Amino acid sequence: MSLRACLFLGLLTGLLGVGLRLALPVTPVDASYRDVLAFYRALGERWEGRP
Repeated sequence: MSLRACLFLGLLTGLLGVGLRLALPVTPVDASYRDVLAFYRALGERWEGRP
């Protein structure tokens, strides 16, 4: 594949991603996902405190 084709496909993919990001609303994070994040955050803090 030529350099031009790769650059064109990369630009097209980037523009498609930006277009989708602007067109579709972001799904809000639900409570169960926040619970999982809090669990892993606490687990990481506990692990960092070990000697």
